[in-house]
Amino acid sequence: MRLPFHLLCVSTLFWLCVPCFAGNQPPTVANNWNLVASPFRPVSITAQGATIWVCGVDEMILSSKDGGATWETKHQNPDGEVLLDISFVNEKVGHAAGTGGLLLSTDDGGQTWKSHVAPGAVRAFSFADAVNGIAVIGEGQPSSRVSSSDQAVPIEGTVKITHDGGEHWEDIAAVNSEELRPFGQTLSIAALDSSHFLMLRRQPEVEDAFLVTKDGGKSWKVVRPQNDATNRALPRMVFVHQAEYWAFGHELVHREKGGGYGVPLTLHSKDGETWTHGIAGPKEFDSCNSQGCYMWDGAVEVLYGEREQFWALPQDGSLGKKWAIAESMGCTVSDSTLKCGRATVTDKPADRPEPPDGMIHLNAHNEYFADGCVECHVEGIVPDKAGPPSMQQVHASITVRRDGTVANVSVDYPPSKRMSNDISSQLSKWLFEPGHKGSDTVETKKEMFRCS
Repeated sequence: MRLPFHLLCVSTLFWLCVPCFAGNQPPTVANNWNLVASPFRPVSITAQGATIWVCGVDEMILSSKDGGATWETKHQNPDGEVLLDISFVNEKVGHAAGTGGLLLSTDDGGQTWKSHVAPGAVRAFSFADAVNGIAVIGEGQPSSRVSSSDQAVPIEGTVKITHDGGEHWEDIAAVNSEELRPFGQTLSIAALDSSHFLMLRRQPEVEDAFLVTKDGGKSWKVVRPQNDATNRALPRMVFVHQAEYWAFGHELVHREKGGGYGVPLTLHSKDGETWTHGIAGPKEFDSCNSQGCYMWDGAVEVLYGEREQFWALPQDGSLGKKWAIAESMGCTVSDSTLKCGRATVTDKPADRPEPPDGMIHLNAHNEYFADGCVECHVEGIVPDKAGPPSMQQVHASITVRRDGTVANVSVDYPPSKRMSNDISSQLSKWLFEPGHKGSDTVETKKEMFRCS
């Protein structure tokens, strides 16, 4: 089978430094991240009570009750699917899901896991309890965006609901109604209880809105965030925290003064219909979870409450946007590794590190060029020498193993052998949905990038 060529370019970028947060100097935390020798590639992380949970390739699930010092394997299947996400409703009930339609559930605190099969890869999910959940399920391989930050990128797939723990999934007929049909893209989903579910959906080039149900998915209502001459609320992600919906994003304020300016947005609601502003926080964020929001390396912001708090973690470039904190220890999944370190509550965030003056950045000529890629992160590369912006051709071939990881990377970038090695190193850390032959995973090859 002939595989399509996709496009990758290399260009020179000069990054501007962002001013640090003004205020009293926060306490410093020693650079003491500890690398965890994980037996698999970690993909997602969460915390429930004093336990940190990690999932990833080979359908593996690990847990730690001592802040990452020791880990216990709770589930695995060599050369199986890739678990893309894991979350817990409470100390007993949890779920993990990913490629190949795999959904795992536990009702005994993760000691045993039951397998269910959804009608496609589970791109995102949220459960209110052991049986009532909502998910975005994709029936094909996505073309994933390659980016250096997490933006409000729609989740590819169809939103479905289950009321029996994932044994059966129901389509939402209402999305084809005249009122809901324009909102064709899904940004985030949340299950509050057996009756209340929410979708944050986008009408492309027009607006984003909450689609909410209070009868278990039988009927839905469009709820628009504030959008008037003064302010415009732009929620980007929704979570459930202490029996409420919480939405985070961006807000344009004082538009009546001729354009206005942007501030962080926090909203919360008990039913999805009536929303109240929460703490805005001092800086914008682009990645949150049910514990808080990633600000930058070494700083996590907690906005669930009446006043903001911050977690200070070791600041050496390790902290990624996938993190979890249990008691006074935090762990992060970043750059295909798992690390753990001490987390300290502070009243002010750690200063934001300044980026280098100049970097080489990998730019996709075609935004969606990595077919089936679930983790395609691009980082800056230090150029051989300073110079004006330039474009160069890059060609790469890779092998995608049965577990979705990458092997046999070959990069052709004639101007620089060192930069070819740097690009190869980045591609080797990418992760794909495994190829399938029937119900089995198979190894595949890709001729991936070319720039004309």
